[in-house]
Amino acid sequence: MVVPSLFAPDLNGTLAFFVDVLGFDQTGIYPDTDNPIWAEVTFRASGRGSKIWFFSQPIADRPAPAMSGVIYIFVDDVDAFCQSLADKVSFRWGPETMDYGLREVGIEDPNGYLLAFAQDA
Repeated sequence: MVVPSLFAPDLNGTLAFFVDVLGFDQTGIYPDTDNPIWAEVTFRASGRGSKIWFFSQPIADRPAPAMSGVIYIFVDDVDAFCQSLADKVSFRWGPETMDYGLREVGIEDPNGYLLAFAQDA
């Protein structure tokens, strides 16, 4: 299993987006206070248990969130997932079927990270 660990300066806002908007479960937090420095979210909708870790204290040479790629999270039904989010988020792309065999939709999180929710086409 690979677990991305991403810088999120507003950790509480990031958790609210992932839990309240996207439907992830908050499965870890440290310390267990109103001002955590680390948290884990898990997406179980596909039965695969995709996890993402977030931390609120920047790494010395990376003072802002940055990533050059896209995090793919697989779901059973991209179109149904999109319908559940229609009034909550703006889609960066999709839903559409890509030439490489995935049906996917792209979303940008509050930190600027790109997430693609996908299924095999």
